[in-house]
Amino acid sequence: MTVQEYLSGIAGQLVHELEPILKIKEVTRNSELLGSYTEAAVRRLIRRVVHPMRVSTGAVIDFPMPTNLQQVDVVVWAPFPAPGIFDIDDFALVPRSSAFGLMEIKRSNYSGVDSELDDFDKTAATLAAAPHPGVSDARHPGMGIICVLEGKASARLQKLFDARRAVAVFEKSEATSAEAAVRAQDVLRLINFLHYVSWRYRMQGVQSGYPQLVTS
Repeated sequence: MTVQEYLSGIAGQLVHELEPILKIKEVTRNSELLGSYTEAAVRRLIRRVVHPMRVSTGAVIDFPMPTNLQQVDVVVWAPFPAPGIFDIDDFALVPRSSAFGLMEIKRSNYSGVDSELDDFDKTAATLAAAPHPGVSDARHPGMGIICVLEGKASARLQKLFDARRAVAVFEKSEATSAEAAVRAQDVLRLINFLHYVSWRYRMQGVQSGYPQLVTS
C-alpha cells in the first residue's frame, strides 16, 4: 500500500457519513430540501472535527450593523471573546470577534455556483474575526464546499480549487453517473482548513491578558 492509497482510504472514511447526500435525489428533487439536508449533514461532520467549538448557520454581526445581514451556511465560532445571540439549536448570530471560520455549502456545481462561491470568497475575510495582532495568521478564513462535483469544473471554480478556497467532496464524471468517487485530496484539505480554524481560536485564548467587552 502506498501513502497515497492510505490517505485515500482515510479520506473515504472521514466523509462516509456524507454518502446519503448522493442518494437523497432518489427521494426528492426539491432543491430547497436537497440543500437543507446537505448543509445539515456537512455541519455535523464539521462539528466532529472542531469540537468543542460551536457550528451554526446564521450570520456574523459587527458594528456598525448593516441594513441586511448576510446569511452564512456555516459559522465556526466560540463564545469567546463574546457569546452569540439568538443562539438556538443550529442557529446563531455571532459577533465577528468570535467567528473564526466561515463556509458556504453547495450540493453540486449547478449553473452559477462558481459566481456564488467567488462572491463568498471575497466577503468571508471581512466577516470572520480579524487575526490577533500578536499571531502570524495570513490564511483566508473562508472555504467553499461543493458536495458533489458533477462533470468538469468551470474555469472560475477550478481557480478557487487551485487557490484552496473551495473543495469538492465527491465527483461524478457527469451529472447522470451512478457512481461517485471521493476526492481524497480535497477532503484532506477541508480537514486541514478546519484544524486551522480551531488553531485560530486556540491562539486567541493563549495570548497575554484577557479580552473584555466594551461597556462604554
